[in-house]
Amino acid sequence: MARRPLTPARRLSWRALPKREALKPRAVETDDDLGRRRIGWLYGINTLGAVVGCLCATFWLLEAVGTRRTLLIAAGVNVLVSLAAFSMARGARREHADEWPREQERLHDDARSAIVRRFVVAAAGIVGFCFFVMEIVWYRMLGPLLGGTVFTFGLILAVALFGIGLGGALYGSLRQDREPSLVAFSLTSLLEASFIGIPLALGDRIATFALGLRSLGIMGFGGQVLGWSFVTALVVLPAACIAGLQFPMLIALLGPGRTSVGRETGLAYAANTAGAIAGSLLGGFVLLPWLGAPGCWRAVAGVLALLGLGAAFLSAPGARNLARMIVPVGIASMVALLLRAEGPTAVWRHSPIGVGRVPAEATSSRNAWRNWTNAERRSVRWEADGVESSVALDQRVGFSFVINGKVDGHVRGDAPTQVMSGILGAILHPHPTSALVIGLGTGSSAGWLGAIPDMRQVDVVELEPAILRVARDCAVVNRNVLDNPKVHVVLGDAREVLLTTHAKYDLVFSEPSNPYRAGIASLFTREYYDAVAARLESGGLFLQWVQAYEVDPGTVRKIYATLSSAFSSVTTWELGAKDLLLIASREPVDLEATALRAKIAEEPYKAALANAWRAVDLEGLLGHFLAGPSLAKAIAEQEPSLNTDDRNVVEFAFARAANGSGGFDPTEILATARARGEGRPAIGGDLAWDRVEDDRITFRASETESGELPPGLKLAQKARAIAEGQYLAGHWQDALATWKSQSREPEDPTELAIVAEMLADAGDAEAAGYVDRLRPTEPVEADAILARLLERQGKVDEALSALESAFALHRIDPWPWPVLMRHTVELAADLALINPDAAARVYTAIKEPFVVHLEEEMRIDSMLVAAGQLPLEQACVEALSGLEPLVPWRLSVLSWRSRCYEATRHPLASRAARELDEFLAAEKTPFGIGLTQVNLE
Repeated sequence: MARRPLTPARRLSWRALPKREALKPRAVETDDDLGRRRIGWLYGINTLGAVVGCLCATFWLLEAVGTRRTLLIAAGVNVLVSLAAFSMARGARREHADEWPREQERLHDDARSAIVRRFVVAAAGIVGFCFFVMEIVWYRMLGPLLGGTVFTFGLILAVALFGIGLGGALYGSLRQDREPSLVAFSLTSLLEASFIGIPLALGDRIATFALGLRSLGIMGFGGQVLGWSFVTALVVLPAACIAGLQFPMLIALLGPGRTSVGRETGLAYAANTAGAIAGSLLGGFVLLPWLGAPGCWRAVAGVLALLGLGAAFLSAPGARNLARMIVPVGIASMVALLLRAEGPTAVWRHSPIGVGRVPAEATSSRNAWRNWTNAERRSVRWEADGVESSVALDQRVGFSFVINGKVDGHVRGDAPTQVMSGILGAILHPHPTSALVIGLGTGSSAGWLGAIPDMRQVDVVELEPAILRVARDCAVVNRNVLDNPKVHVVLGDAREVLLTTHAKYDLVFSEPSNPYRAGIASLFTREYYDAVAARLESGGLFLQWVQAYEVDPGTVRKIYATLSSAFSSVTTWELGAKDLLLIASREPVDLEATALRAKIAEEPYKAALANAWRAVDLEGLLGHFLAGPSLAKAIAEQEPSLNTDDRNVVEFAFARAANGSGGFDPTEILATARARGEGRPAIGGDLAWDRVEDDRITFRASETESGELPPGLKLAQKARAIAEGQYLAGHWQDALATWKSQSREPEDPTELAIVAEMLADAGDAEAAGYVDRLRPTEPVEADAILARLLERQGKVDEALSALESAFALHRIDPWPWPVLMRHTVELAADLALINPDAAARVYTAIKEPFVVHLEEEMRIDSMLVAAGQLPLEQACVEALSGLEPLVPWRLSVLSWRSRCYEATRHPLASRAARELDEFLAAEKTPFGIGLTQVNLE
């Protein structure tokens, strides 16, 4: 039927629809529901059901029954619902079969209504786009505060859905005879922008709040989830609630009651879904890497504010109605002010709050907290939002890269794992020529493998493109991996690469991020190990890193069993403190002492052993061996099930333990293996097994590793172990006496450094002989110990010369023992304090960073001590310039800084005085970050 244009006389309001044109209700809608509130109820109830499903799947079903059965349960519930609906529909047709009249022609408004209608459809797409971009931002931003586990993502989704469902139900509870309007929609958009902007403006206050809520962890895992829920609700719930209220309102703006309700609901859903798809794709792959998560956060709030202003303007087209714009413009102005706030810094984005690794002293007072937060912000060299993760390079104690708030690799501290995992596999393999490395990280694993002369190809699979910049910055420790033509980096998922490549490898090394990270545990499943086995050459080795911290022994047993199901031989090695390496193969590896000695005498094996493990011979290498294949088989036989793609229990177990505690001492594995007679590797040839035990002791000392002594030690070996423990604890006199109680000279570099430094601290000239023995392999350490000896002997000028030499070498050499270098940096500060005449030389020697910023925070402290002994005009401004505005928040520094800037008439003099007053005032103020008192500074 042709439609006649509506004249003013024929334009009908929603209230004026004639009774004779009304239709019988369909589904939940009625003719008198002018605002379509029942759709709001339907939308809200549906979404609240999704909340229940999300929580059940995340916290119960996926872990308890697996992915396949969870899907079957969901499908079964859907079948039951469809059967019930079918039964009800048949009854409805029988009851009302003759009551469904032909739907009448819809009345249309004038041209302005068409504009409004198009605006509403576009708005549905825009709000869908914005909300899905914000979901990505919430996942990215809340991960560091909540731990980034599978529970984190499920909880964020559940809270977002709960807010939407709550908003839909709230809309449904409004009066049915009230018409929706563009003014109301304008207010919802502006309120959503405000609720998005408020958490952004709160910034690190929310991080502080999250840290305080970690105290709920004393209630167990349930307490942790409760704390996570509070933080997530604070950030997500208000905006999600407005979004849930907003969507049924948009449907109602397209028309009243049940007239064409299906078509108009479908139109709004289609536009909203199209916007959501665009938001998820553009947000994740374009906007987040381009603008960063905080930039996207600001952009979404800005777009919603503009949308609200547009709706307000469209609702008030005439000059007489412009007064209606006052409130929207006022709210939009408030949003603009919120978006100008600093927002989240490194304290939120890159600190270890989510994994419970904030040091206790950081929360001891308001000033201690400020000192820690300043250091966290100051330490970030650069940061980037990648496609998969937020990445930062932290330089607080040397370069380390941070993924979603968790340090995933330190340039020097993790060298025992990152360098030696691949190199150990290459040593044990008779002739490796190809390798696959899962995870680029600092580039050390791939770089050292690529340095092997016979290695023809090293492929690296890296999921996050931003990590390439990390490897570039860490070139000094990774043998310039990205410039090595033998090394090829593939950006992608390791599972996909293994399943699609036709290449085969002699070595495959897998060191992804910690398995508690959502999705990472898929690299610990039976299916993954089968894919690895298919890509190994005959005699090839698979090298699996496993953490021994923040994990329960049962989970480690599950990994043993799963790996043993794909490989018949699994041996266990200890790489570094609480880092295990499981070496798997399809057949046992034959080892012969003479061949191994010849190999490790060549480069790069010799340098890798010396630099990363401080080992100089085969005995030093074997000091890292824990257990043979029969132990892994025994463990596998006792495990009733495996970790699989369908039921990834390892992921959930790691996620429950990711709280900064837990774990076990690898010596437990060694003790079990030795009790079974399996504590030595099957190796032919002569070996000094006592030396192996000695090297195990010094290896643990070099890692400052505490725990039980290795089993089976002789009395002299126990004495050496106790002496090294006393040395690490700072009890040098006791340690020296204990060491002398056993009748053996120091042999390896760690023993030499320990004994030489203890003797030097006592001013004993005997230390010089050990320094000479140490110098050929460790020249930086030799100069550092010599400086201590000369200072204790009162030879200050000579001590300063040795100190200058050590620091100059340390600016190009990253491999000196970190423990010794920390002692030497402290010695520099002591020299400046005790001998003010030496302060200028100390300051000059230490003012420049060491290579890859090793010992950076300690270096800064010692530099400030030295500068503080000089006349104010001489060095204070230079010393402080690189620290502003995030100076160390300590009274000694702040008072000296204030005096410095006042004396030099520095532009920051007033700020320095004000911040000194703030420090003094904070000393008198109670401090807490628990539930009852939260620091919001």
